Amino acid sequence: MLLASEEDMDRRLTIVEVIGMAIRSEEDSAKFYGHISKMSENEIVRAKYEALAKEEVNHRVLLLGLFQKLSDGMDNPPRVPGEPETAEKGGQIDGSETLDDLLNLAIEREHKAAAFYQKAADETRDVNSQRILQYLASMERGHEELLRNELAAFELDNDWYLKNPPELQHVGP
Repeated sequence: MLLASEEDMDRRLTIVEVIGMAIRSEEDSAKFYGHISKMSENEIVRAKYEALAKEEVNHRVLLLGLFQKLSDGMDNPPRVPGEPETAEKGGQIDGSETLDDLLNLAIEREHKAAAFYQKAADETRDVNSQRILQYLASMERGHEELLRNELAAFELDNDWYLKNPPELQHVGP
């Protein structure tokens, strides 16, 4: 998940800058989804957000490998002047947000991340980078859709979504 301002989207970033921004954004996203996972007692819901957090960690690993290849082995990307705020306010949440507020924010950020990755893919000449960025754009679109479904489930039954559902009992023959 990545958020770039209109100014940054218009400025031509190098592929190394894009990847560096994306690495930090994926780190923040993993923290964010980890936070959301703790907001529900429902094991099914918790597992969904834990899986999202893990997926963002995997994206970071993929991006870090690409960054190291493109930057001739640098370990960490340098800060980019004017770097946009990453997806979830640097991974910091003050705790006053409601789950539906956080889900709406996440949906918006996933949408913008997909557009950011797609634009970067369209502008790079490196075929490997292009494929990875297209893959990430596709993954972020999938996250957006998943989060829309999660928001709908939350809105359908807040109690079920936030609390541990009762044990299922067999009532038939």
